Amino acid sequence: MKAAHQLKLAGKGELAMAVELIDVHTPKNQELSLIARRCLLMMLEAAAGDAWKPEPHRIAKKDLRGSHKAMDRVRPAFEELMGVWFSHADTLGQAKSTRMFHLLEGINDQDDETSSAFVEFSFTARARQMLERSEVYARLSREAIIKFQSRYSLRLYEIGAAIYCKRDPTWAGEVGELRKLLHVTPDTYPNFSDFRKRVLEPARLEIAQLAEFDFSWEEILSGRQVRRIRMTFTAKPGHAALAAAEENDRHSAGRRPRRDGDVEQIIEAVAAKLLVSGPTKASSSSSGELRWPKDDDLNDYEEAYRPLYTAGRQHGGGHSIERLAQSFAQHMGEKRHQLVGDRLMSSWQGFVTGKARTWVPVR
Repeated sequence: MKAAHQLKLAGKGELAMAVELIDVHTPKNQELSLIARRCLLMMLEAAAGDAWKPEPHRIAKKDLRGSHKAMDRVRPAFEELMGVWFSHADTLGQAKSTRMFHLLEGINDQDDETSSAFVEFSFTARARQMLERSEVYARLSREAIIKFQSRYSLRLYEIGAAIYCKRDPTWAGEVGELRKLLHVTPDTYPNFSDFRKRVLEPARLEIAQLAEFDFSWEEILSGRQVRRIRMTFTAKPGHAALAAAEENDRHSAGRRPRRDGDVEQIIEAVAAKLLVSGPTKASSSSSGELRWPKDDDLNDYEEAYRPLYTAGRQHGGGHSIERLAQSFAQHMGEKRHQLVGDRLMSSWQGFVTGKARTWVPVR
């Protein structure tokens, strides 16, 4: 809850999701649709650090429906979310037991469809207790959440976001366990070859294009059948993390051709404008946006560079900020001075996270 509160205050489009929310149950273990999962994450972002409080929370309808003008796609998702539940080991009397409880207590949807219309929702008492006590969370990008086109990609993105920064960034289990985790019903893609083709491979491609980490898996056979899966999530190096952040800023039209390599060259709107009219005032160093220091000296006593310094401390594995900064400068070359704002931060954070994994751990 503290992390959720801090991320909301930062206002950079990131949210904290308690890892307990990865393993949710649905009625008869049906698949939770992409729009339902997306709505759930948007609602968590809206509640943020207040999700544990016994009070209703509000979210604007326009945030839930995206580019659509009506709620016809969202209301069925509400019905799905009202059925989401959890189970965990407990005790009843002197015996062990299994406690089950729902996530949401209620959703109150205004009939109004104007830009100011909102939805009010509240969590159950048990769910609030779970959120309050949760100490491990996944840090998710709002832009990535709304860009994924497959519910399986979004599920694996959630799982990967909770794992890729750990010392052991892997998940291993039976194929049946993975199917259950991804809400793939037994009668959907029963053959593993279809499961691989329709679930794992599309998810790997989308995650590679939109996330700050990569995803791969190993198939463990028993005879001729795949019995177990070992998935590995690895942080991307700086340039790859930057490419993912840039893709999140682009329109979804053309994303598949870009992913498949059918587009020869991409010219960003700002770059195209500069080619035609030359530098603008907004491109100058006086714009106030986050920029890389000209002398590559990151420190915490200059306000302009403090966010970069803090990110290096948080994600650099204890390594010297000076060493990380010099390595970043060598890796990025002149492009480090062309990046601004969130793109620079995404590139820097992805780079230092990768170095924390590859360099000798600080003792």
